[in-house]
Amino acid sequence: MKIYGVYMDRPLSAGEEDRMMAAVSAEKREKCRRFYHKEDAHRTLIGDMLIRTAAAKAYGLDPAGISFSVQEYGKPYIPALPDMHFNISHSGRWIVCAVDSKPIGIDIEKMKPGTIDIAKRFFSPTEYSDLQAKHPDQQTDYFYHLWSMKESFIKQAGKGLSLPLDSFSVRLKDDGHVSIELPDGHEPCFIRTYEADEEYKLAVCAAHPDFCDGIEMKTYEELL
Repeated sequence: MKIYGVYMDRPLSAGEEDRMMAAVSAEKREKCRRFYHKEDAHRTLIGDMLIRTAAAKAYGLDPAGISFSVQEYGKPYIPALPDMHFNISHSGRWIVCAVDSKPIGIDIEKMKPGTIDIAKRFFSPTEYSDLQAKHPDQQTDYFYHLWSMKESFIKQAGKGLSLPLDSFSVRLKDDGHVSIELPDGHEPCFIRTYEADEEYKLAVCAAHPDFCDGIEMKTYEELL
């Protein structure tokens, strides 16, 4: 397993944007051109290039020659590399991706105040009870732990919105370990949280417990 990250400490230069646009698919270029905010286009480009760079390094390929497809529920994959599973997430200034030999999901969330009201609508009763039991000063922090863990699970499962958020429960224990109450018939999986930034929460869900120790940071130059 590998986790890669890029922190957007500045916008892409015009030259960097042009070089990345030349490396991605025509569909991805069109998607980037439709964004109203440049930052959204840059996050999408960087996420695409993270995967291309990882695949090219692992398999000795030309990054620009890699073709993507999507599974039934929209999760992307590389048809030519059936043993390479990956997932991308971005929020705020962070873009992250996880790569593994088995299905994997990753989610990063920038924390914002005043958002925990949605927990009652979307979280399981167990999760909502755990959240309510936290001190008010800790609730936003724990809400985003829950949210990122649940999103990583949904993305690892690869079933999109057909898997309701309240159909399973996650719990972050005081020692940092995560327990999961799985939906009926779901394959075993494991979740680990990572520290990326004090303003963000990051979680990875994998089909095995052999997680990597941290995030391998990449620069714009390394993606080019």
